[in-house]
Amino acid sequence: MKIASWNINGIRARKDALQAWILSREPDILVLQEVKASEAEVPSEISDFEGYRKFWNGSTIRKGYSGTGMLVRESLASGAVSREIPSFDLENRTIVLHTPFFSLIGTYVPRGESLVHYRIKLDYLDALRAYATELLASGMQVVIAGDMNVAHRDIDVHRSQNKPGAVGLRTEERFAIDRQIAAGLRDIMRERNPEANDLFTWWPYWRQARERNLGWRIDCFYLSSELCGRVIEVSVDSDEKSSDHAPVLLELDISDSV
Repeated sequence: MKIASWNINGIRARKDALQAWILSREPDILVLQEVKASEAEVPSEISDFEGYRKFWNGSTIRKGYSGTGMLVRESLASGAVSREIPSFDLENRTIVLHTPFFSLIGTYVPRGESLVHYRIKLDYLDALRAYATELLASGMQVVIAGDMNVAHRDIDVHRSQNKPGAVGLRTEERFAIDRQIAAGLRDIMRERNPEANDLFTWWPYWRQARERNLGWRIDCFYLSSELCGRVIEVSVDSDEKSSDHAPVLLELDISDSV
């Protein structure tokens, strides 16, 4: 099974690139962040895309802001799957797909630029961890996929971007990720690439940051331990440059029941 996660930074602006990417990569599940559209505003090129069921938590809180979604291959969605918008969701940032194999939590964590929104960010990260922990305690396997808006360690941000006190690098944010990992959700990209200091998924729109790879690794997969043993490959599609974020991909062996 191939799961992809991508902050698309506007599904209407990126509809052609997204359609081409799906045709090229053929993910079984695609988790989208920053859709910036209500469900009714999703372009027909995506809403009518054949072979996939679509699940949305579109931009209803504020027009053209935030929004998440999932495209799920019909052969998977035809079974016992259900969508949930959990109670801790805010600003249309969370969508959950429960499957027979695992619960997949798609998330777009707040950036937290203002003091108020930074507090919201910390509360959201705490609620996300608590929700995932409840699923684990119930016996479910869990995948968290999405834009975490936190560079967990110094190795996850280019030294030119590593400014003390910057949002996304603060101690409280990183501690929230520490707690998530301590709860049993492993950062599989970093585990597979423990020393890579150029493994980034987002780049600012200035000073040729993308071309110079002056980026941050903030788009992640966090997996429960049993699923980590089923990982075939995890990667960043750095060749896809239509958004300021690159897609990240996870391939799992689910040939038998988890």
